Amino acid sequence: MTHNAAPPDDEVHLVVVGGGPRGLSLLERVAARVRLDGGPDLRIVLVEPYPPGAGKVWRQGQPAELLMNTTTGDNTVFPDASVRLDSPVETGPTFLEWLRRIAAEGHPDPGSLAFARSSGERDYAPRRVYGAYLAEALEAVRARLPFRVLTDSATGIAGTADGRYLVRLASGGRLTAAAVVLATGHLDGPPAPPAAEGPTLLPGGHPTDYDLAATAPGAEVLLRGGGLNAYDVLALLTEGRGGRHTAAGYRPSGREPRIWITSRRGVPFHARVDTPGVRAPVAHLTPETVDELTARPRLDFRADVLPLLHADLELAWYRRVFAEHPELATADLPALRAAAPAPHRLFLDRLAAPLEGRRFAHPDQLQRWFAAHLDADLAAATDPALPPAAALAVAMRQARPALTRLITAGNLTGESYRRDVLGHLNGLLNFFSAGPPARRVRELRALHAAGVVRLLGPASRTPDGAWASTVAPGLAVRPEVVIDAWIPPVDVTTEGTGIVRALIADGVGRPHTLPSATPGGAPLATGALDARARDGRLRCPGGGVHHGLFAVGVPLEGVRWTTAIGARPGTDAAFFHETDQVAAEVLATLSQRGHLARATQEIPQ
Repeated sequence: MTHNAAPPDDEVHLVVVGGGPRGLSLLERVAARVRLDGGPDLRIVLVEPYPPGAGKVWRQGQPAELLMNTTTGDNTVFPDASVRLDSPVETGPTFLEWLRRIAAEGHPDPGSLAFARSSGERDYAPRRVYGAYLAEALEAVRARLPFRVLTDSATGIAGTADGRYLVRLASGGRLTAAAVVLATGHLDGPPAPPAAEGPTLLPGGHPTDYDLAATAPGAEVLLRGGGLNAYDVLALLTEGRGGRHTAAGYRPSGREPRIWITSRRGVPFHARVDTPGVRAPVAHLTPETVDELTARPRLDFRADVLPLLHADLELAWYRRVFAEHPELATADLPALRAAAPAPHRLFLDRLAAPLEGRRFAHPDQLQRWFAAHLDADLAAATDPALPPAAALAVAMRQARPALTRLITAGNLTGESYRRDVLGHLNGLLNFFSAGPPARRVRELRALHAAGVVRLLGPASRTPDGAWASTVAPGLAVRPEVVIDAWIPPVDVTTEGTGIVRALIADGVGRPHTLPSATPGGAPLATGALDARARDGRLRCPGGGVHHGLFAVGVPLEGVRWTTAIGARPGTDAAFFHETDQVAAEVLATLSQRGHLARATQEIPQ
């Protein structure tokens, strides 16, 4: 692939900033619509500092220990026959189809080929193997729609006097375009704090952003966080240092640090429950109820939505209790809730905070509890009979489309969004239903048995700089390294770098807000870049919309919901509806080039 440098004032029709899966899908949708229209000979430039197609998250140069969080059969970057669009659906291979093809035909990357020949549709691929798939997908799109790739970053965008956009590049080059689409993915995190006395702090970011090489073997490490990033860091500090997981347990290399885990809930995320084709009953968040709720002028998520979600979760739980213990069956859900013996009742708050209210007289008791907790989690996640705990995860994932409609309808107050969606729902769903493959939890259990990992549980910092467990009095750690193992949340109002924050600083875009529940109160920011939901056009600080400046994906978290989720085959994925709609609007903008000057007053010069 040729990566050309951009000369000053290079004039093009379209600039796509960000070459990961969404930027790739946007280009694929433009290609499909150009073919439909017999369209113009477009001059398009893709700006991406990492390998295009894969981008930063999926780039092929990352360690093999970093795995995808969804199975090979659940990923694609091409729409299929299930995707109902008003544009051509020119299917390409799903990830699984691509793996089967290279297994038969060969591939220049030995790692991708080895995985393809040894895996099935329910396996979890290394991220870099998915990156190889995305790179080939990009070339397939490029064969249909020629475009140039610049290995560069956009640092600013401004309007021009004739209604176009000037894109400034980190290399010093500039691009002038009639339309620009931001597909930049996750925002950069805040800068690392200046060096000070005490432990080294590694702030949140992508797992490969951490300078883990500086962590010495045997060093005390405090790993803060229990989500996917934490599991990735564990893999890099263990397998990535030469340790091996065997049938007999974990075999250390001797280069591992001593790792302590702490998180707000006290324990890591549950293992992912993979149950293809299994459905949970839905009686409360029905399509009809969602229609009624979205039509209301104002919605309080805690009062209007969460009780319905919790009722469907109860239904999923007790249906499995019925299946396991038919002697407990009663006529209705309220009767069972009241009559079921305590071990079979659902106490969601307790499950969501399993260490809440517990105290351990000795640190070893906490470690024995954690081992039993991991064993029970693995048993639930891998039981084909779908025990009640696993049914909760299925019901939560199944509820996401309804929740998406409710969260993005535009009738939530800012207080409700912050308190109920950001402060409660996201964490609840991620903890139960968006965890790592069961393999990762099994590996954590082995690391714990080998003494490489220990649980600190919920912890607070003491005045003398130690981190003390709140559930095991007397257990405290003085770490040499503290790792914030999470991707920073999407918040364009926080400190950091990158083109999205530059747009706001330069007065080109603005933060997305929702109205306050208090009459006359100031609107509250959601964290997203503000855009019109139906077409991704960025809103100007004055309230209008840009005629040719768009965004897709993660920067719009708050306008949309769960924007980091990719496309799953056979599901009419929302991923493709978003990129197709923006592609349609981009081409409409280009076709109306003579009318663009009307909006120049909306764009700072």
